[in-house]
Amino acid sequence: MIKTILPGKTIGIIGGGQLGRMLAMSAKEMGYKIAVLDPSDRCCAKIFSDVFIQAEFNDFESVEKLCSLSDVITFEFENIDAASLEKLEKKYNIVQSAEVLRTTQHRYYEKEFARKLDIPTVDYIYVEEDTNVEITKPYLMKTVRFGYDGKGQKKISSSEEVEPQTLLEEFVKLDKEISVVAVKDKDEVNIVAVVENEHRNNILYRSKVPTTATKEQENLAIEYTKRILSNFDYYGVLTVEFFISEGKVIFNEIAPRVHNSGHITMQSATKSQFRAHIEAICGLKVGKIENKETTLYNILGQDLDYYIDVYKNNGGYLHLYEKEPRQDRKIGHINFYGDVILGGEHD
Repeated sequence: MIKTILPGKTIGIIGGGQLGRMLAMSAKEMGYKIAVLDPSDRCCAKIFSDVFIQAEFNDFESVEKLCSLSDVITFEFENIDAASLEKLEKKYNIVQSAEVLRTTQHRYYEKEFARKLDIPTVDYIYVEEDTNVEITKPYLMKTVRFGYDGKGQKKISSSEEVEPQTLLEEFVKLDKEISVVAVKDKDEVNIVAVVENEHRNNILYRSKVPTTATKEQENLAIEYTKRILSNFDYYGVLTVEFFISEGKVIFNEIAPRVHNSGHITMQSATKSQFRAHIEAICGLKVGKIENKETTLYNILGQDLDYYIDVYKNNGGYLHLYEKEPRQDRKIGHINFYGDVILGGEHD
């Protein structure tokens, strides 16, 4: 049974990036104390922490110190050591289990997990060590671990290009991409938002609520997401990405945490993904969440001046993460009510 952790207690966050920052902001607003662990003493979540531990994510003693100071532990990304977390969850209140990390850290395990639940995936070839694989058509080759924002993936069309520890995914005709941001609390699973996403150069560019998917497609994606959560020992927000291809809903990947596309809920939803996550991991009831039409644009380092001008001239809801701007680095986002189409040099 999940423990009830009331405001005034301490929430430990493994990771001090923008997701950790927005989790901390939401928790502080509710009255919680915050402990953060991150390798960088300049991480953007640090300013909202009551306790900050500068350490690598694989530093077991430091992670245990964070746990000992906290009444509940969460993490902002999945690239942390699952074996260490498994040891710690036997002693401390960690409600996003090591089992979930083990599955979502590895693209092959993740795809196999979905298939065992009768959730359709793209066809793929798992390349462990033997790269002697016959290639007769183009594939998208992805490293099985530690890939994000297009890193660790490339298009290949010959056997000579195959690398070990990769997943070769067949290309599908893409109608659209959607993500289901869901939250599991002590009683039930609720949907925070269903979001349509547009990527450019493999980085999320624009998100929109509601989606242009059919109601049947959305309902199927929601049903698949609930099926995943019901088969995980997990509390909090979890996001599942799907392709819509020739009308079919196809599983892409799981993010066992709050998600970039869910930033739209800071304006679209009656309760943001960050507050919903804090409530769920603290053993509180989240309840039903409603959304209204909203558009999100990610802000990359090279586009900051453009979006500042947009904000000055058009308003909106600007969220900057206090991160140093650099090429292709996510440094903020801006939300607008309605279906907003922007144009400019950044396009």
